[in-house]
Amino acid sequence: MEKIIPTEKLSATIMWPFTGLATGTPVLVRKLTAPQRERRAEAAGLKAKQAELDAEAAKADEAAFAKKVSAEADPAKRDAMVRAREAAQVAARQYELDKAKTARKESRSRFGDTVGAAALMLIVGGPLVWTLARPLIEPGIGLVIGVWWIAALIHAPAPGKKAVEEKEKAEQGPVEDVAQQPLPTPDEASAEAPVETPAATSPTPADACRAVALLGAAGTHVALTAVTAHLAAEHPSWERSGKATKALLTQAGIRYRAGVKVDGISVPGIHRDDMPPLPSPHGSAPGSVVVAGQSNNNNHNNAQEWSTREGFVMRADPDNPARTIIVRRTPAA
Repeated sequence: MEKIIPTEKLSATIMWPFTGLATGTPVLVRKLTAPQRERRAEAAGLKAKQAELDAEAAKADEAAFAKKVSAEADPAKRDAMVRAREAAQVAARQYELDKAKTARKESRSRFGDTVGAAALMLIVGGPLVWTLARPLIEPGIGLVIGVWWIAALIHAPAPGKKAVEEKEKAEQGPVEDVAQQPLPTPDEASAEAPVETPAATSPTPADACRAVALLGAAGTHVALTAVTAHLAAEHPSWERSGKATKALLTQAGIRYRAGVKVDGISVPGIHRDDMPPLPSPHGSAPGSVVVAGQSNNNNHNNAQEWSTREGFVMRADPDNPARTIIVRRTPAA
């Protein structure tokens, strides 16, 4: 109901029958004439496509005729062929003109017949129709005007009440929210505001250096695809590509070669002679995980340790579970 008769302001309610009719009539006209516009646009597109096909066909015909004329060795025959083609083109154009002229004559004839029939019906049957339909004309016109008016009011844009309310909230809302919120105590502020480190969305040259060192810790060559897969596993939102991996290796100062032997196959990768040094664990020196005088209750030491490479003990990085760090070297057997 509020869409047809706005009630936010008295002036808008009083003026709405006129403003709604003025703003809703163009919208209603566009909606009613939309099918006709679509059909006209489709017909225009088909006509343009047909014209394009006709132009292509004429071009191909000209090319074929030129080829045929050039293949003819007798100059007299070539001249006869050219003249015959020009005569055919003139005849075709004359036929098109005659056809258009005949169509115009038929159209005028049909229009004259329609006008004559309408005039005859108006003269002969007009008084009778007027006598019978006169009592229904005025109510019918009023009904049509009323239906159109209501439809225009329904399709008219809203008066903008929501926009005004949102603007007022945007101007007054932040001040009221800040005033109504109680100030937190220092203890609550420290308890409710944990420090979080933002998750990395793309690998860095340091990540690429660490990945190469881990993958080549056993003294083998490392394929470029293996480094890319390792970085993609650590950074799921990163768009993996060999080109990006090469750029990271170049920034980290690591040389990669076009062909290294990995499992007996020559692939692009890093030679074992170009391996970077192994990264040191975060915040701990090489040696035993728990030393004398240290508490074994540290969160870093609670992580499960395992050996994935011969001679190294590794565990999950507590700051980023997707990464692994080297804890210590195992003693040689």
